[in-house]
Amino acid sequence: MQQELQSQQEDNILEINYKLSTPTKEKKENKTNQSTTIQSPNNNNDFYSPKNINPWKTPKSMLKNNQKQIIPEIGLQTSPYGDRYIPLNVSRNLFNKQIQPFEIEEENAYEELLSENVLEIDENKHVSILNFNKQKSEKLQPNKQQEIPKRKIDTQPIKVLDAPGLEDDFYQDTLHWGKNNVIVIGLQRCVYLYNVDTLKVFKLTEPFNNQINPIYYTSLQWNTNGQILGMGSYDGQLKLWDYNKNTYIGCINQSTKRISTINWANSNIFAYGSKDKTINICDIRVANYQVFELHGHTQEVCGITFDGNELQLASGGNDNKVFIWQLRGGNTNADNQYISWEIKSHKAAIRALAWNPNSSGILATGGGNQDKTIKIHSSLTNQLITSINCDSQVCKLRFSKIINEFVSTHGYEKNQICLWQYPTIKKIHQLEGHSERVLYLSASPDESTILTGSGDETLKFWKIYPSSMPNNISSFLTMCEIR
Repeated sequence: MQQELQSQQEDNILEINYKLSTPTKEKKENKTNQSTTIQSPNNNNDFYSPKNINPWKTPKSMLKNNQKQIIPEIGLQTSPYGDRYIPLNVSRNLFNKQIQPFEIEEENAYEELLSENVLEIDENKHVSILNFNKQKSEKLQPNKQQEIPKRKIDTQPIKVLDAPGLEDDFYQDTLHWGKNNVIVIGLQRCVYLYNVDTLKVFKLTEPFNNQINPIYYTSLQWNTNGQILGMGSYDGQLKLWDYNKNTYIGCINQSTKRISTINWANSNIFAYGSKDKTINICDIRVANYQVFELHGHTQEVCGITFDGNELQLASGGNDNKVFIWQLRGGNTNADNQYISWEIKSHKAAIRALAWNPNSSGILATGGGNQDKTIKIHSSLTNQLITSINCDSQVCKLRFSKIINEFVSTHGYEKNQICLWQYPTIKKIHQLEGHSERVLYLSASPDESTILTGSGDETLKFWKIYPSSMPNNISSFLTMCEIR
């Protein structure tokens, strides 16, 4: 009897052990099935399907009741997690990236530019928004700009030409370098043209006066485009010669005395001053070319020049006076002339006149041998700005159009060429080479080279400004007509 009871208890224990081990085995099988379902590409179940998720953690009730757990299919379908779909943040970002890829890139680029240029934040440096530590103040350093190299100016001319018969006369102006790159010069009562591009010299055929003596030209100048040449003579005639047509197109016989200076305002309007104390304004588009006369000087008019705006005309005379004429209205004198200002600060004849193209209303004037000064005036305020003692006669003045500087040429006793800076009026350089006073001054079309002439019968070319234009200057020495 006892043996039967003992065997029955052993069977019960085995049955209990069997029941206890059954859930564990099923759980492992479920895990295996779940893992297989995730990795299988052929499985039609959704990745987030609740069928692959066991909502219970541990089957403790089965251990207590010693019964096998039964999972109903209906329980899985009615699970509260069956309709939830919460994507990962990575998937959401990829989805947004697919929708607005360009906006995100532009926003990132904008933030980088904002942080670097405005906020001055370095990407490699950690920057906290709230920083309570005292920052070390950086020492202020001067702005180190690149030093501008000094312009090199040759002390020797780049070309020297013979000019036999070039007059040493303070009241003549017979040298001009036109915009057509042709130099006109008066030599031995003849007019020569030198084409810098073709290296050819051309002698103008002039009409004879009474078939005996040729006309003696005392002033020459091209118009602003280099097409028409104005030629003033000793007897007061002014002739116009067309370069393209190679012929004379007109003649003005308004004066009977020497024409000492000519200046063009543009391609059509010009003015000339003569020994008869008058200034004539002419226009080649009207009949007889004559427009009106200006009266103010009591002696010969030595120099005239238009300003860049063609509104004012400055004239210097042998009466030691400078007049500034307002050509388009203004106060009139007793002769109904538009004089805006009369300058009486010089003590000798004024032949050198130059307007500053870089500053409105700035006029430079140079006095003769008894004056030896350069004076800077403002026609806007009618005031003298400054005066420079040059210790020599001032023969010519010229402002540069490419840089705020001007050139002066001098006579007795130094015969030098000076380069000045404006408005500091500081002498930058001094060129020497002529043995007589430098009465003639002109410049190349690109303003890089100046041409000077002297009573020593030489022409000298000086390279004072940089230029990208080729230099085609050649010597006159091979031209038999000149020497």
